[in-house]
Amino acid sequence: MCETPYLTTGPMFRKKLDNKGQGSAELILIVGGLIVIVLLVGSYMSNITEKTQNQIKTLLKIERDFLINKI
Repeated sequence: MCETPYLTTGPMFRKKLDNKGQGSAELILIVGGLIVIVLLVGSYMSNITEKTQNQIKTLLKIERDFLINKI
């Protein structure tokens, strides 16, 4: 059976505790943390891609100049 927790502050006075706000706050924190992780991973992957493209571009330029000078 599901029992509802009560807080007794005096005789014959009971106040029902509300835990719904805490669950929503925890969910917001978890989703926010996941968004931050996804953004960090995306930024890291973007940096790797940019560096790789620059290295390939430099390599192709060097090889093109080498072949032109060889002719």
